[in-house]
Amino acid sequence: MKRIIILLFVFNIFGTNVFSAVYFVSVNGNDGNDGLSTENAFLTVSKALSVVQPGDTVYILEGTYDLDNATQISGTEQNPILIKAYENNEVILEGSGNTSTGGRFRLVNDWYVIEGLDFTNGEAGISLTSNASHNIIKNCSAHNCYYTGFYSAAGASYNTFTDCDAYDMYDSGTDGGNADGFGVNGQTSVPGPGNKFINCRAFNNSDDGFDVWKAGYPVEFYNCMSYNNGFNGGDGNGFKLGVNISDNDKHILRNCIAWNNKQNGFDYNDNELSQTLHNCTAYNNGRNYKFDNINGSPVKHDIVNCISAVTQNDDILLQTVIDENINSWNLIDPNSVDIIDENFISIDDNIITGERNPDGSIPESDFLRLKPGSIFIDAGVDTGLPYYGDAPDLGAFESDFSAVKDNYVKDEVFVYPNPYKDYLYICVDNDKLSEVYVYDIEGKEIISKSFFKEIKITNKDLKQGIYVLYVITNNKVFAKKIISSYN
Repeated sequence: MKRIIILLFVFNIFGTNVFSAVYFVSVNGNDGNDGLSTENAFLTVSKALSVVQPGDTVYILEGTYDLDNATQISGTEQNPILIKAYENNEVILEGSGNTSTGGRFRLVNDWYVIEGLDFTNGEAGISLTSNASHNIIKNCSAHNCYYTGFYSAAGASYNTFTDCDAYDMYDSGTDGGNADGFGVNGQTSVPGPGNKFINCRAFNNSDDGFDVWKAGYPVEFYNCMSYNNGFNGGDGNGFKLGVNISDNDKHILRNCIAWNNKQNGFDYNDNELSQTLHNCTAYNNGRNYKFDNINGSPVKHDIVNCISAVTQNDDILLQTVIDENINSWNLIDPNSVDIIDENFISIDDNIITGERNPDGSIPESDFLRLKPGSIFIDAGVDTGLPYYGDAPDLGAFESDFSAVKDNYVKDEVFVYPNPYKDYLYICVDNDKLSEVYVYDIEGKEIISKSFFKEIKITNKDLKQGIYVLYVITNNKVFAKKIISSYN
């Protein structure tokens, strides 16, 4: 009795399910098994979804499984439910065909983490509806489906898609007119607030890459890429930001890139509300930016530190009122013969469009990165995103060529190892009180500490990802990108 009371006390105090289970699914399994080991795995994903409770984990072993599944119970904030590919195995959830009845993974509950799965050959990849909220879709792909690869509707709120790819969508019913990569839209019922995309790629889709048509609330995009979208009857926009259905459709894009899309790279699509684009790059789209008047009235968009390079049709921007006219077109014509050769290291996208790294990150490349001496370096204004040098660069990629300037110090600061897994050491070659600040890719401050001579950052401080580190020492500033490989 005393043991039961203690366990109940721990559960109530910490809100943690001390009895959480780990289930396994295998193509060699049997739904009559208990699912609690690889040897006694379930056969189907649907069986696992029928037994999980808050805090449980489902590992899916390598193989191909039925796409048409639905969640049945919600996790909690303290005890989310994890559905994950086992040990980074290739796990495919395949539908019955690229048709409107081909099936999809229906996430209709809260507090799930779905990681490392491949959704294909169905009506859609994964849908979040029925007020599904606080879910994370991580390092997943959706492709060769009939409608949108990943879509949110019907009250879906506070869901995050990170490191996901959506490609090769096509719906034969409209000759490609309704097949997007990612969608948050209210065509039938309006989604909820708080949905965001981080490090996601949309490409080779018949209609649009990212589509937030009638989203109803702001949708946020960070470090997302959209390219080669639009064929047959599809529109071919990289990021479609309208139309609006309420006064809340004010979307936010930071460090996003659109290139080689049939129609527009970034399209307001008749949204009557102000849109925010900070440090975005558009290259070689049918039109790079389209932000026109609404019914003859200008809309004040917050478009700052953006680049337009090589556009097949003139950008439509002049009729709108744009905050802080600090963008590439204020410095050079998008179709100037010099804009590529004098400003970008490379326009070869073979690496950046390649396979993701095992951790879901996009391969590093020189594509559309600024070369030394570019007029876009330090040409921007501070919007709250971390930057090197005297001022932010224009475009999606912040260069570090300007990191060592008169007010910067390099030889006095040592950071190692980088990337790091267990410990990151920061040393300064002086006896003064120094400060260290670390920001994540969204500009959120993660670490703020003071130290003398040396400080050690552990893997508990920074989870896997890319960060920007600043050290202030001896009245000077040191800035560096750091990578934590701790998972």
